[in-house]
Amino acid sequence: MKRHSKGWKKGKEMRRWRDKKGGLKPGREDYLKSALGVLMTEWLCAQKHRGLSNATIETRRLLLRRFLEWCETKKIESPGWLSRGLLDEWLLWIENYRTKSGNPLAAASQEGLLRATNEFLRYLVERRVIDFNPLEGHHFRRCRGRTLPDVMSESEVVSLLEATDTRDPLGIRDRAMLELLYSTGIRRKELVSLQISDLRLEKRVMVVKHGKGERERLAPIGAPALYWLRRYLTEVRPLMIVAEAPCDDLFLTSYGDRFSLGATGHLVRKYLKKIGFVRKGACHLLRHACATHMLEHGADLRTIQTLLGHSRIDTTEIYTHVTTDRMCLIHQKIHPRG
Repeated sequence: MKRHSKGWKKGKEMRRWRDKKGGLKPGREDYLKSALGVLMTEWLCAQKHRGLSNATIETRRLLLRRFLEWCETKKIESPGWLSRGLLDEWLLWIENYRTKSGNPLAAASQEGLLRATNEFLRYLVERRVIDFNPLEGHHFRRCRGRTLPDVMSESEVVSLLEATDTRDPLGIRDRAMLELLYSTGIRRKELVSLQISDLRLEKRVMVVKHGKGERERLAPIGAPALYWLRRYLTEVRPLMIVAEAPCDDLFLTSYGDRFSLGATGHLVRKYLKKIGFVRKGACHLLRHACATHMLEHGADLRTIQTLLGHSRIDTTEIYTHVTTDRMCLIHQKIHPRG
């Protein structure tokens, strides 16, 4: 393992430059100057006070941006001009919208647009900016077209975990990260946000503090994950700490800094490529595998819902489709008249 403070400082400088000058160029934001744009900014601030994550708020901003830009093309200068007939025209626009490739918006994207617009209009009613919500009474069905990517089999997960070179300190760290992702089913953001103080190793659990909606939950740690985590904490992490910049994050890069989301995904994809797994996905594949394998071994949906941190049980029910397919396959192979 090669690491020194100079490399750590260079990494910090690169990230500072990226935060100031990198990223995507800002797009056209004339819609923000309108009365609706000002109200949208206020609404997003209110969402922040409700405890929603920055990623969720940004998603809602991008979704609502389509609606405000559409209103701008219709010369709608005041929220009071919004009517049921106008919103019917908006709904028709969503159905007829085509992407640059000529494809219609996916069902999940349409649902997101409608829900974000509806939440914004409800906010305007609460603020008494408008008298009623033009979308009130519209039936919002939760998108059932969502499908999981091809779930990794148990043997594929074992191959992935064993692909790390545990003779090297970084290999031990990577093994601990992969084991923890699979054992607990946590999200990538939750993994990189873990602190040393979040661990309760004597009870074989950890506190997940940065889930969706900033909801806290306890996640049990399996025996193999606990073994590699302890090895990482005792043998590897002390070597990664930079004296000039101590860090409380659980998993550290070779620069002694917290992992970025992109670096974490790249690390998992590196090992997926190593075992020849070419299907899409990275960290979330292990989350899906955790839930699916537990369900196949008899866990109930409520337990999996709590483990994954889902606020709604119908989000967890997507995993039943995978196990149903497996059940049908087994039935065809084993049943005398399958």
